[in-house]
Amino acid sequence: ERVNGMMARGEASWASLPAALQEEMDEVVVMLTEAAAQGHIMAQAYLAEMYNFGYGVAQDYGRAFELCSQAARQGHATSQCNLGGMYHRGQRCEQSYERAAEWWAKAAEQGFAEAQTNLGHAYYAGDGVPQSYERAIELYKLGEAQGHAVATTSLGLCYARGEGVDMSFAEAVRLYELAVARGEAEFAPVNLQFINYII
Repeated sequence: ERVNGMMARGEASWASLPAALQEEMDEVVVMLTEAAAQGHIMAQAYLAEMYNFGYGVAQDYGRAFELCSQAARQGHATSQCNLGGMYHRGQRCEQSYERAAEWWAKAAEQGFAEAQTNLGHAYYAGDGVPQSYERAIELYKLGEAQGHAVATTSLGLCYARGEGVDMSFAEAVRLYELAVARGEAEFAPVNLQFINYII
């Protein structure tokens, strides 16, 4: 928590922690590594994130993949979702849309909104699963109901294009505005501006 606060205030970066903090992080990594080796799911998940992003350790995608796989196989929803992303990108594994969809489905079944949204994208595009706007919309609605901003934007896009639902600019605008309010700043504002321009 103290380190995260320093990061947020710009007083430190993960790439160049002060010596005393790096020493503490090294001790944390040793303890987490021991716990992960004993099968502790949260230790595996935390270490996977640390290695994936280089948080206090040298970035190591291979180690991140290994630890994420261990936690995912034990049923950790976040790790299942992350592992799906690794397969989708081919990050230290053979790229496979099918394996990505399988792992996202496992996390989505546990109600994990990001996985529901990612699996929705897979169905929308037909990546690793049969293409189905209807299934994509079902999944986007699950994520949207949990407040997931990207799911909300994606659902809005389906209404704007009439893909799997009756076209409704009014519903698309409502969803885009909701996505913006939820913090989605990449696509929703642009899509909202475009719709407001054409209607």
